[in-house]
Amino acid sequence: MIKEFVGKKDKYYLIAILLLSAILVGYYINFNDRIGISCSDVYVYLLNALYYTGTNVHSTKFIYISPPICFLTSIFFRVGFVDKLAIYIVTGLFAIFGNVGFYLLLRKFFNEELSLTGTILYSTFSLYLTWLANGTLDIPATGIIIWIALFAIIAIRENPKYYEYLIPLIAFGFFIRYTTILTVPAFLLLYVLENGFKINADSRKHIKKGIIYGIIFSVIILMPILLMGNGNFEVASQIANGIQGTSGSETDPAFNPDVSYYLVNFPNFISNSNTVFEANPVLNSPTVLSYAIFALLFVGAGFWLYGHEFKFEKKDAIAAAVILIGILSFTRTSSVVTTLLILIGMYLIGKDRECKNGIFMLGWILANAIFLSYYIVKVNRYILPTFPPFIFFILIAIENIQKHVKINKNIIPTALIVLFVIQAFAFTATFEPTDKYTSTEEISNYIIDSNPDFENMTIGVYNIRPYSWWLGSNTIGIPSNHQSDIDKSNVSYYIANKPMDNLTNYTEIKNIANLYLYEKNTV
Repeated sequence: MIKEFVGKKDKYYLIAILLLSAILVGYYINFNDRIGISCSDVYVYLLNALYYTGTNVHSTKFIYISPPICFLTSIFFRVGFVDKLAIYIVTGLFAIFGNVGFYLLLRKFFNEELSLTGTILYSTFSLYLTWLANGTLDIPATGIIIWIALFAIIAIRENPKYYEYLIPLIAFGFFIRYTTILTVPAFLLLYVLENGFKINADSRKHIKKGIIYGIIFSVIILMPILLMGNGNFEVASQIANGIQGTSGSETDPAFNPDVSYYLVNFPNFISNSNTVFEANPVLNSPTVLSYAIFALLFVGAGFWLYGHEFKFEKKDAIAAAVILIGILSFTRTSSVVTTLLILIGMYLIGKDRECKNGIFMLGWILANAIFLSYYIVKVNRYILPTFPPFIFFILIAIENIQKHVKINKNIIPTALIVLFVIQAFAFTATFEPTDKYTSTEEISNYIIDSNPDFENMTIGVYNIRPYSWWLGSNTIGIPSNHQSDIDKSNVSYYIANKPMDNLTNYTEIKNIANLYLYEKNTV
């Protein structure tokens, strides 16, 4: 089994990747610990993890979210380490796992040096670093997608037995983050490019086993979360709404109907010089490194076009027409229709050509980008699964430049490795200082320190997520703009995210950063 993954020289490169990845994860765990939990979703995962230990704090409705990550985090809780750092460590380990997988995936296409270069680029792009080891699911999910891609290539091209591992791994990825399935059409595209629409007897045998293993694995995960969630499993409706582009509302902080958002901001996701915390971290001001990456892509693409002759055939006209219809359908119908049409067109173009790897990787990008651009809730981290295929094209560009320009083949890879490793450690300096995420913990600690019996109090909060973690199940959510409801309530304290000017039954007793603590007046 090992021979499908590594050669003689690879172990040294893998050791280097493991060392760099571990150092980066440790560095960013420390950074995120100082910043605080910047994504409120992480509180949901922490509370889910707590539920796996037997303590249910407002988690019944959300226990279906990422059971593998939450369960692994709960192991730390069970041994007494009940801290946000637990989920930072778990998601950091998944990041390391993804980096190793990406090197092995790239080795299916490139030599050791370029594969190392690609892995370092992936793990040091600004957007990746922004969300590294901070408890969010996107980097772990992307890591699993990478391993799915690796197993898919081995199963389709080398050893069909890997279908037995591939299909359960897809199920695992689905439960890590449900949008993992967005990339599955690209893997199907690769299969039909290589094998057509037939499944040979040997592959069929292993695919059947893989499906059985995948179903068993899924049932093992589903049964407890259905029991713990009282049968609640909202994934299907959320995916359906996302396909139609209707999930979310204008009140969502990430509401953004601009379909060009990810494309326009992509240079910032590679390398940027200013990062601010708004509703989510916002990356601004792309650096020269970002422009250098695009320059490599354009120059490499030019050399590739120069070195290839194209014969336009009748089937290409059909393919172009299908792709054009797909483009015209964008935002006019569901994202599934658009994606399906474009992938069909790509299949017609690539089925009899030698550019199948490029078609597959482009399909990987588009399968995610179409859905996410159409989806009206946009957060920059959602686009992370497109990074691996994007880097594939960067490496293809470098190869083409090396073929046509007489330079030392190590110059470009070495320069990229050095510059992006420097970026990895300097990137934290691009963040503008903020204390708005640590203030939730500080104001909660103030209540705990002032009231030994705080667990017997009812505490009103503007946002139930963070304070359920810090204060427990005695919290109730009351929006800050419902001041009359706050005044009529019987909560001992109310935590607001803005000054309350019209309260008559409560008095402000503490202000920490952007938070205000009100105590009920005593008669």
